[in-house]
Order: sequence, then structure tokens, then C-alpha cells
Amino acid sequence: MHRGELEGIISTVPMLEEMPFCHYLGPERTALLRAWGERFDVDVVKRVLRIITTGVGSREALRRRIASVPITLADGEKLLAARSLRDVLEAIKGWPLEQVLAEPLKQILASNPERIGGDTLFRGKMAMDVFFLTRILSRGGCLPGSEGRWVRKLFGTRADLINIYWIYRGRRFFAMSPEEALGMTLPVRYKLNFETLSAFAFAPDVPSMLKLMRACRYGEAFHATGTARPPSGAPEEAVEASEMALEHNLYRFLWRGATGIFASGTSGVHTALAYLTLRELEVKDLFTIIEDVRYHYDKKKAREFLIHPGANAFTSGEEGSSSWPSSR
Repeated sequence: MHRGELEGIISTVPMLEEMPFCHYLGPERTALLRAWGERFDVDVVKRVLRIITTGVGSREALRRRIASVPITLADGEKLLAARSLRDVLEAIKGWPLEQVLAEPLKQILASNPERIGGDTLFRGKMAMDVFFLTRILSRGGCLPGSEGRWVRKLFGTRADLINIYWIYRGRRFFAMSPEEALGMTLPVRYKLNFETLSAFAFAPDVPSMLKLMRACRYGEAFHATGTARPPSGAPEEAVEASEMALEHNLYRFLWRGATGIFASGTSGVHTALAYLTLRELEVKDLFTIIEDVRYHYDKKKAREFLIHPGANAFTSGEEGSSSWPSSR
């Protein structure tokens, strides 16, 4: 079996597991679970955009995925047949994604119609993430008591991680101004308020920004670890974690939060959402393992990029207080 086919099959597992939960919930909580599943619809759209702009990816794999779990945010057939951004615009016309994705795509076509690369889709991809998180948090916030509180924690943490990562990437890789980087953040705040995010965005340079980020509750993710350790004598602020290590370190905060909610044993839709989040992160780790095996990476080094290689040792304490698996 080709690697892409295997990954396509594995990626449908969380979505297929979501469906049975809906049989036991009322309309309000079912809508919340459906909103969680929309993240995977967004992923299909992102993959189609990637195929169009880079030529990398398999439409057939996406077709098999949609056959198992049809998407609800766009016209699936038109989307899979799309050969240009204009075709994608047609596929989302009249569907929920049109309100957030149409304008970024139109701006790309108007400003750079001849050369459209993966980096130019940054704003479009972010707009879809905004759509997902604001939708699920607005619905989750309507739930009473512990259900609403746990849902806000689970997806509020995700919003924090996205906000800090986007500011980092906007300043570090896309040469954005502080105003641009801050303007790209979600209209959702959890533990990182507007003042904190502003301090990150308006730091005078990248080393100064990293120093501030390393001091926040998610700061451990930004320290160089494993194969990215700084050379002897190098100042910490001058060394960054590799892009892949940083991404997986941030996912570890989400994994730990979901583990705590799932282990609470309390009854409610938040437990199902925590379980599904853990399954989603397991899939990401399986993709990493598949790639490690495919390209014969060193197993010890590859382990550093797993989201939860030391699950039992990583489940206690507040964010940033436990030792990181990649640092042991």
C-alpha cells in the first residue's frame, strides 16, 4: 500500500468515531460534535489548495476520504475537480466556507494571479481556522456548568496555541509588521489576553519576541530541544527549536489538556470531544511514525517528534511545569 493511501485511511478514524456519539446526544450537543468534525472538512479544502498551488498530493485519496465521510462545508465533487483558485471559489459558493474563504482567495487572485505558491495561501488557511474555532467555541460556550467550562478549556487552549504560533510565524518567516501579525490572530482569547499577544507581536526583533514567548505559560515549546539543542556557549535567545519540533511541542499542550479532561471521568459532551482530540493527535503521531519508517530516520531522534512519547510522565502539572519528553 502506498504511504498516502495508508494515511488517508487512518485520517478518517476520528471522523468515523465521532458519528456514533451523535446518536446519544440532543440537537445542541450533536451540533457541537458536528462542528468539531468540520475541522476535517477544512483540512480537505487545505489539501486541495495545496494540490493546486504545489502539485503535491492525491485527489484520489481525498475522494476516498469524502466517500467515507462526506464534507458539509463545500461542494465535495466540485472541490475535488478544482484546478484553480477560481474553481475552489465556485465549489464553496453558497456553502458555509464562502463567508470566510472567498475574500482571501479573491485578494490572492487580484494581487498575484500569475504566481500563486503555498505561502500566498497563509491568510486563507488562517481564515478557515478562525471559522472552525469561533464556531465551536460559540456553541460550546452555551453549555451549562462543567461541560461549557471544559469545552472552553479544550478549544481555548487550541486558540492560544494558534495565536502564539501565528505571531511567531508571521514575524519569523513572513516578515509581517507587528500590526499585521497581531491582526492575524483569532478573535478568541483564553489564557493569553490581547495585551500579552500585543507584547509578542510588537517585540523589536525575533530574539526579543522569543524571550517573551518563552516566559509565558506555553513557553517550554519554544526552547531548543533534542537534536535542536544549542551548541555549547550559545545564548538561549539566539537558538530556536526547529519548525517541526516547535509544532509538535505546541501539540503536547493540547494533548495534555485533552488527557486531563478525558481522565476526569465526568459525564458530558466535553469527554467525547477530549477523546476525539486525543484520537486526532494519535493520528498525527502515526503519520510521523509512517514517515520515519518510510525514510529510515534514526528511531531515537524520530521519537523526539512524537506528540506523546512519554504519556504517563506528561499528564501532571500545569502547562510548562513537566519535563518534556524530547528533553529527557
